[in-house]
This record gives sequence, structure tokens and C-alpha cells, in this order.
Amino acid sequence: MKIKITRKKMAIAVLLIIIVPIVWNKISGAVDGYMMMQAMKTPKEVVVDKPHNEDTFIEAESTGRVEAKYSVDVIARVSGWLLKKYFNEGDFVHKGQLLFQIDPKEFQIEVNNSRAAVNQYSALLKNAQQELDRANALIKEDLISHSDVDSSLASRNSNRALLDAAKQKYQLALVNLGYTSIKSPIDGRIGKIKITEGNYVNATSGPLVNISSTDPVYVSFSLRSSDFVKLLKASDKFKGVEVKIQSSEGKVYPEVGVIDFVDNQIDQNSGSVPMRATFANPKGWLVPGDYMKVQLIAPQKVSFMTVPQACTKGDAMSGYYVWVVKDNKAVRRDIKVSDAIDTNWIVTEGLTFDDTVVVAGIQNIIQEGQALKIISNEEYTNKQKAGKK
Repeated sequence: MKIKITRKKMAIAVLLIIIVPIVWNKISGAVDGYMMMQAMKTPKEVVVDKPHNEDTFIEAESTGRVEAKYSVDVIARVSGWLLKKYFNEGDFVHKGQLLFQIDPKEFQIEVNNSRAAVNQYSALLKNAQQELDRANALIKEDLISHSDVDSSLASRNSNRALLDAAKQKYQLALVNLGYTSIKSPIDGRIGKIKITEGNYVNATSGPLVNISSTDPVYVSFSLRSSDFVKLLKASDKFKGVEVKIQSSEGKVYPEVGVIDFVDNQIDQNSGSVPMRATFANPKGWLVPGDYMKVQLIAPQKVSFMTVPQACTKGDAMSGYYVWVVKDNKAVRRDIKVSDAIDTNWIVTEGLTFDDTVVVAGIQNIIQEGQALKIISNEEYTNKQKAGKK
């Protein structure tokens, strides 16, 4: 049996294929809209609370590095053969302690020659002074001419100048002789020898050894500009700010540091401010070069507005927001947060202490303007427990 399909039936079939999905979408959309409107009219139960005012100490963290307060490269100041050392590598040395001896023979000879020159010119000056005294006596009796007196005066002044020069040369010779005995300029721990005995050294040979002070020591670190401003506001130019450190293993150092340096500008590459603290190190536990976790605590508490982190939505990239209740309806409030105190966000913008913030039942809010019913936290918790049974 053949079914004959006319053009009219074909056209009707095509129209039905096109129209029916459109009509279905319209009807389903209307139904969904109606159901949403009904859902919007049905108040959703939520728990609310006011933003809290919390007093807390401002804290900031960073990573720092231990540095010696004094780090000195010991360099030969005169030329000569390095004869002997008087310490063991790694020893603790004291200021003025003898470290190296450069061969002093040539310098001792120079001291002796300079001393002899001083004696020589002292004798010449004494003789010239006597000649001048005699000339002054004879000129009064017109026994010599004025030119003879002038000549005696010039001789006396010349010998005086020569004696002064000889004394300066003698003092320089003594200084250079003293430089052959190389002594420690500071108290500290001495490092590894870089030039050994038997070498010829001079001022351009480079460091013989390095000495680093051990008590006190510096810990240098950098603070983010935001943390820097917070601590600055919570202190009097960082006075009274406690600095605590702990090792990479988590061991807390018992001494508390004091900030002694704050740079005058923000580092353009890192966006942070270089700072430094001084720590007592009587037992030598802090070793220059070691890295430490640094914690800074302001001396006085600061008040902040906070809300529970659980009641916020969004993220640091797109921004955070909360739902507040106004006229029993949901209203979205975009907020700005800075740091966290335990499980709460510090709110810097977007809320007032009079706002009623939804802290539980947030998942029931679909969109702004939705009707809400405020219930107690106890009632909400009981209903949640009952729903799980």
C-alpha cells in the first residue's frame, strides 16, 4: 500500500518540525520563570550576624638572612715576606690580637736610619742656633754685618725644617714597622686563610683572611609595602616592634630583635621595603649566611572590621562579596579584604557595622532580591541535622 504525501502535507510537517521546538522552548522557559518567581517569593531561611570589631596585634612575616655586623678582610699594608701566623682557622680572635708577621728586617733598618737622621739634624740645628745667638751678640757691637746675621738665621731655619722632615720620616718608619705585625681589628671569628706563610704580600695581594663579628648580628629582610604600611600605622616609626626569628627547622630563637634600619624607598623590582634588625648572639647560634623566617609584631592592638571567611564568595582575582539582608531581601555587597584573623577576613571597604550579613544558608540564595527569612543559628543547625537523618 502506497502512502501519497501531498505538497500540502509536506509543508505542514515541516512547519510542525520547526514550530514545535520553538513553542516547547517558550513554554518550558515560561514554566522555569514561573517556578523561579515562586521560589523567589518563598523566603529562604538564613542566619545573619553583624560585622565584628576585633582588636588584634598587627603581624607580618618575611624571610631574612643573618649577616655579621662587622665583616673585615685583613690586608697587608706593607710589602714583605709572610713569615708566620698566630691563630688557627675558625678561632675566635680578639681586637688587637697578633695574626700574621711580615719580615720586619728592612723596616727596622729604616727606623734606625730615620732615628739617626733625627739625631743628626738635631745636632746641626743646635749648632746653627748657637751660631745665630753669637751673630746677634756681635751685631750689637758692629763687629759683623747684617748679612752675616741673615745667613746664620737662614742656616738655623733650614736645619729646623730638615729636623722636622726627619722626625716625620722617623714616625712613618715606625708606622710601617708596626704594620709588619698584622693584628685583628675586631672581635670575631676568623675564617679560612687565603694566602699562606712563605708568600710575598703587599697591599694589592688581596685579603689574607676574613674576620666576622658574632655578637650582635644583623638579620636583613624585606617587607611587602602593604605590611610595611600596616606596621608603620600600628607603631611609632617601628619603635617597640618585636622581631622574632626561627630556623628552617622551625626552632624559635630565644632572643627578640630590634629594628635598626628601614630603607627610604620601595624596591622597584620586588615591591618591598628592605629592613634590618639587630639580635644579641651570645652563644653564637646565629651564623652569618643562614636564612631565617622573620615575624614582626606591632606593640599595640589595632581595631578591624571582620566577617567570617565562610560567608564570602568570590576570590582574590575577581573580588569578594557577601549577601546582606535589607527589607527581608538579599542584597549583594562587593567588599575589599586585606588579611585574615584566624577564620575571618579583615574588611577594608564595602560594609558598615550596621549591615546584617548572611553567615549561614548562603547556598539558598540564588540572586539579588530573593526573599529571606532570618532564623537563629541554633534553629538552622537543628534543621540541618534533621535533614541529614
